[in-house]
Amino acid sequence: MSEPVICLLGGTFNPPHQGHIKAALDVAGEIHAPSVGLMPCRMPPHKETDGVGEKHRVEMTRRATASHSTLYTELAELSLDEPSYTVKTLQYLRRNNHKASIIFVMGEDSWLSLTSWFEWRQLLDLAHIVVMRRETTEKKVPAALVKIKSDHKICDPAKLYQQPAGFIYFAETQLQPISSSQLRDALRQQSSSRSSWLDDWLQPSVLHYIRENRLYV
Repeated sequence: MSEPVICLLGGTFNPPHQGHIKAALDVAGEIHAPSVGLMPCRMPPHKETDGVGEKHRVEMTRRATASHSTLYTELAELSLDEPSYTVKTLQYLRRNNHKASIIFVMGEDSWLSLTSWFEWRQLLDLAHIVVMRRETTEKKVPAALVKIKSDHKICDPAKLYQQPAGFIYFAETQLQPISSSQLRDALRQQSSSRSSWLDDWLQPSVLHYIRENRLYV
């Protein structure tokens, strides 16, 4: 790893939860990444943010990553004055990090929908892609992805550090069975029966911040 390494997990982080943290830590260990940046989106083109702005999502992400030396909050996407398109963010990062190995981590759901992303064919010119598995039933893979996978898949994650971009690695790391939308619904309900469940999935500092600022009510 003589050249710089930038490994990123993007998302709305609305709110960030233990599923995000475990996935980031697990994938970092599997691919031997020195660190993983959790990168909040600026203006998600396809997602609602429930009125929770960038300031709150960034602060929650900072709190979620604070106790893990391998993790940090990456603000690159928030520096762009345009909607959050991954290709735009990666172009920005590549302009400022010509020789770095840039690794973009995504879940399997995102991988399967990749052909709907803006200028998706440019992604591998800018970065490597690491896909985290999700336990689902039969998966329908678009033909274009079958071809891309055949041309770019690697089995040894060490290759991610041998060139700046261009490889796809399918990690053994699995995503946790939780979503931010489930947590938002539980927070709105304010049910005592869901309190311990929220404690399981939200770090104390994040949950305190949510309640202190009356988010998701």
